[in-house]
Amino acid sequence: MKNIAKSEVLKTFDERRDNFKPYGLTCEKWTPKTMMRFDRHNEIEINFVPEGSVSYRFPNRCIEVPQGRLTLFWGLLPHRVEGGDNVSYYYVATLPMSIFLDWELPVEFVNDILNGGVLMEKNQDYSKLDAIYFSNWISNIGDKSTYKIILLELQSRLMRLAGRYAPCSNDDSLHVSATGKIEEMALYIAKNYATDIKVEDVSGIVGLNSDYATAMFKRAFGHTIKEHIVIERIAHAQRKLLLTNSNILQISYDCGFNSVSSFNMAFKKINGCTPREYRRYSVSEGAFGGGEGEV
Repeated sequence: MKNIAKSEVLKTFDERRDNFKPYGLTCEKWTPKTMMRFDRHNEIEINFVPEGSVSYRFPNRCIEVPQGRLTLFWGLLPHRVEGGDNVSYYYVATLPMSIFLDWELPVEFVNDILNGGVLMEKNQDYSKLDAIYFSNWISNIGDKSTYKIILLELQSRLMRLAGRYAPCSNDDSLHVSATGKIEEMALYIAKNYATDIKVEDVSGIVGLNSDYATAMFKRAFGHTIKEHIVIERIAHAQRKLLLTNSNILQISYDCGFNSVSSFNMAFKKINGCTPREYRRYSVSEGAFGGGEGEV
């Protein structure tokens, strides 16, 4: 499980990483080194620059992330850093789409993100608070209670942003419909993984044959549509194991599994332990992983 990172080491983009490879829930300090290619991942990316500014290139525009103004976008949009101005480091957090959608943030705010918007805080009123948040999210992760606090702080911060943001550009030509069928399928899974969805349901929403859609999806993500549904369900189960006292049977049903045995089998395949072992170890040891940046 990849979660908020403890390391203060500055990160740079790993040019070798696969497109769509998940980062998970992370928060790290990055240096604004120019990226030689676009990155894509199915998380919400949140940027905060304490001093100076960072330039991002999207396919049809360049966006400057200025000092002290929280900025976020959907990582499935091709994006790369083109450098920074008077900045030694900046913060990058990634938030899995399933968590973002579960929070039931204002519809207009969510739609602006999913329609390709790059959204920014209108002013620097919360810059001092954001600097404290990011510093704490990086350094204070450790146990179940801290993890829950971080998620609550992220949720409340985005809820506050939803009432006071502005698009970074007047260019509204970049929409999800233009980003491709892969993104549409990934979004559909993120919204419906806890229901009894099948490969045919996912391929149907983009009007493709299920075999062709699966082949296309696997080329992009490195795993099939069916496997992606299971991955989303297990990620949801991990959060429930950490943040609730629900029993294993209830969690398995809440996450879309039709039996506790299939849940246990899928969970162990991905995590190397049973759900019960995962909960016990996470609570006692604070089992949280790092991010995907290159040191």
